[in-house]
Amino acid sequence: MRGILTLPWIIILLMTMAGRADAPSSRTTTPEADDVYIVRVAPRATDAVLNNPFMGLVPGASYDDFPVPHSMVYKVLTWRELEPEKGAFAFETIERRYGMDAYAAREIRFVLRVALDYGTDERHMDIPDWLYEEIDGDGIWYDEDVGKGFSPNYANATLQRYHERLIQALGDRYDADPRVAFVALGSLGHWGEWHTYSDDATRIPFPPMAESDRYVAHYLEAFPNKKLLMRRPYPIAERNGIGLYNDVFGGVRQTYDFIDWFENGYASALADAFVPATPDFWKRGPSGGEFGNAGMDGMYFDPSRFAQLLDMARRSHLSWVGPSTDIEELDEAERRNLDRFLNTIGYRFAVRAASYPVEWRPGEDVTVGLEVRNLGVAPFYYDWPLELALVDAAGRIVFREAADETDIRGWMPGETVFEERLRLPASLPEGVYTLTIAIVDPATGAPGVDWAMEGRRPDGRYALGPAAVAAADE
Repeated sequence: MRGILTLPWIIILLMTMAGRADAPSSRTTTPEADDVYIVRVAPRATDAVLNNPFMGLVPGASYDDFPVPHSMVYKVLTWRELEPEKGAFAFETIERRYGMDAYAAREIRFVLRVALDYGTDERHMDIPDWLYEEIDGDGIWYDEDVGKGFSPNYANATLQRYHERLIQALGDRYDADPRVAFVALGSLGHWGEWHTYSDDATRIPFPPMAESDRYVAHYLEAFPNKKLLMRRPYPIAERNGIGLYNDVFGGVRQTYDFIDWFENGYASALADAFVPATPDFWKRGPSGGEFGNAGMDGMYFDPSRFAQLLDMARRSHLSWVGPSTDIEELDEAERRNLDRFLNTIGYRFAVRAASYPVEWRPGEDVTVGLEVRNLGVAPFYYDWPLELALVDAAGRIVFREAADETDIRGWMPGETVFEERLRLPASLPEGVYTLTIAIVDPATGAPGVDWAMEGRRPDGRYALGPAAVAAADE
């Protein structure tokens, strides 16, 4: 016996709702086999700039009042500040110094990088004094165009042993910490950028690939759950799904060289080896970096060169990039280009269409078909669950279920089509509900990603359309 929500009444109700001016989607109903009617909803897209996790502009952690909404900040940590005393790691001090908890309260995560050599205008050393003594000063003090500092001998076995311990301690602290988004593999070269200075008079050694792979292995062991990024597309990155970062993004020669490296491969003097192409690295690991020519990133958004910047972003499959301080100086045209840039990089999800039966029955399965578009240039890199839920007129969730037929990490640029089968509880009361969709942050249990479509509810879920639940059979 059916309840009061008879099939003709449901169809009239849904068609009436489809004509509402404030409806976030258009709706149609069509008969399928066995007189089962299907409602198809098409949420309206939006061009709004979305401030979503793991993508966008990433200012330094010490940058106060950055003028653009952002979901991450960037911090290079020297070994000297991480382990000032042998075996004593200063994590709590560093977290207070850079406001990690305060950022977390604003849902802003950290991108971390470790540096052993960060050249500046002053003579100094970025490894701890105790480590300098342990390696007997094995390295080169330099005063060159790149600045002043100390470059340790990366082949030193003692240095490698203590580096492994340092990175393992870092992983013990942050691999499962939701305050950290990504870890960029620094450690090698000036500023952790995987290069050392050389000219006719001075040559600062850089480790060949066999040596640098040992440093990469330390990160892989310590961070099984965090996405990593490297400065060079070495084979170890391809084998382990490590992303890439480009610290001179936007510079024409440097960026197109970087793109050529992973698209076509190249002979690396630093690696002392041929580095093969890894054109699909971005499908497993993120692409990031920072604008080159610090203090001049505004020029990249100038209309005269913006098309080239977009080409670089698309071919790099860029998810995030660190800006310079003059981002706040953009004029109106440059700011529009910035918005377009932010709507291009990373992921950008929208439901093109959803289809499901007009009538839902308690205790039975319901199949929901979904067509999801990723309008960005990169996927989402963490295993966050997709949720479908029913919400009543008072805004209460009466049913929700995590999708098990799709993995959002597989939503590559373009369209993904899939079906989800929901098992409705037998106790579900009859009535007309709103079917919602959300990507849930595992750290909070709440929706954590905004979609490029209308229908966002106060709790972060997005309304797809009405779903009518009939009375259970008696």
